[in-house]
Amino acid sequence: MASLSRSKLHDDLQEAFIRHREGRYDSVLDKRIKAEGEKILKENDPRMTSRINPHSVFWMVAAMAVFYYTDFYIAVRFDSRIHRSWLYIGGALIGVNLCVGCYCVLWLSYYKKITDWDKHAPYLIPIATASFIAGMICSIYSLWPVWKILTPFITFTLFMGVIFLATLIPV
Repeated sequence: MASLSRSKLHDDLQEAFIRHREGRYDSVLDKRIKAEGEKILKENDPRMTSRINPHSVFWMVAAMAVFYYTDFYIAVRFDSRIHRSWLYIGGALIGVNLCVGCYCVLWLSYYKKITDWDKHAPYLIPIATASFIAGMICSIYSLWPVWKILTPFITFTLFMGVIFLATLIPV
């Protein structure tokens, strides 16, 4: 049923486009297309969806399992094989990324009411991206002696869990 109505909408859009191109306007067809478009927008309104979805739950549960079963906290805290200086550099670079994110979301969006961050400060997104990539590389290098080839997967899973946990913070 839904695919049939979408097919009909597609045909109507195609017909309306051809008519507009030829200079012939059909107000009935335009109204029907507008009504269908508004219905689709109303159905897919992001404010109507829940923040908790299977994708979020998967990454948070995976991060908790990785954190628990790898003894991540104990390893980072006490394992002498970890290159501490690289871990601190990686943590600082990821901290820069988080600071840029907080600045964009909290300061620019909520306080200053600026939604186009690229236009206001075009250097922020490249700085955040570069600092995150460098921070992850440093963190993976520092933790490599403990988990070897699993280190990138462990850090990526933990990162994704934290990101999806952050989406649950009410705004």
